[in-house]
Amino acid sequence: MKAKILAVDDEADILALLETSLVSEGFDVFTALSVADFRKLNSEHLFNIYLIDVGLPDGSGFSLVKELRKSSTAGIILLTGRSSETDQVVGLEIGADDYVTKPFRLRELAARVNAVYRRTAVHGDSGFNGPERAVTQLEVASFDFTFDGYKLSMSGRRLWAPEGTEIVLTTAEFDLLAALLKRRGQVLDRDQLMNAMKGRDWESYDRAIDGLVSRLRRKIPAVNRATHYVRTVHGVGYSFND
Repeated sequence: MKAKILAVDDEADILALLETSLVSEGFDVFTALSVADFRKLNSEHLFNIYLIDVGLPDGSGFSLVKELRKSSTAGIILLTGRSSETDQVVGLEIGADDYVTKPFRLRELAARVNAVYRRTAVHGDSGFNGPERAVTQLEVASFDFTFDGYKLSMSGRRLWAPEGTEIVLTTAEFDLLAALLKRRGQVLDRDQLMNAMKGRDWESYDRAIDGLVSRLRRKIPAVNRATHYVRTVHGVGYSFND
C-alpha cells in the first residue's frame, strides 16, 4: 500500500507542484487549501507525512504541528519563506521534522520527504506509538550506543529508556542525538552539529540547535546525576558526556 501524504498550502499552484512531484515518487498525495480542509481530510485518513505551510488563511501552521504532535508520530515538514528564520526555528522547536524553503526545488523536496518517511516507516504506521511500547529482545540486540541504561539503534532510528520503553524522537532530535553520541566527549559548535545532521542542506541557525537540545533534555532525563548528558559549553557549543 502506498504511503499517504497530506499537504496544506493556500496556493493551488504550489499544491499542484507538490502533488506532481510526490506522486512520481510513489506517494499517494492529498491536498488542502485551508486548515478546515486539512482537518476534514485528516479525520478521514491516516497519513504518513504532513507538509504544512506556516501561513494559512484560516489558522496557523504551527498550531497544526502542535496538534498533530499530541497524537501522531508521523513525519512533519514545514513549508516556509526563504527569509523566515524564526519560522524555521520555531517549527523545529515544536516538533517538526524538517522544513523546505520557498521557492523550493522539486528534487530537494522529494529528497526531504523520502528522508522523513524512512523514519516514519520504522514505526509501521502514522499512529501515536508513544513512549510506552516496550523494547523487544531483538531490538535490544541491535543497539549501537548506550548510556546510563538508555539504548539507541542507528539502523532502526529508535531510542529506549532504561526501563525498556521507547522514547519517540522527531527526525531532527534523533539526528542531533546521534551526532553527539558519535563524537561523545568532544565539544562541537553549532555549525559542526548542523553539518553532521544535515550536511549543508540547513542554514546554521544557532537557535535551531539550542531548541533541539532543550527538547532532548526534556525527553531524556538524566539518571542518578545532577547534570544532563548534553553539556553546554558556553561560547562554543555542546558535548555529550556520560
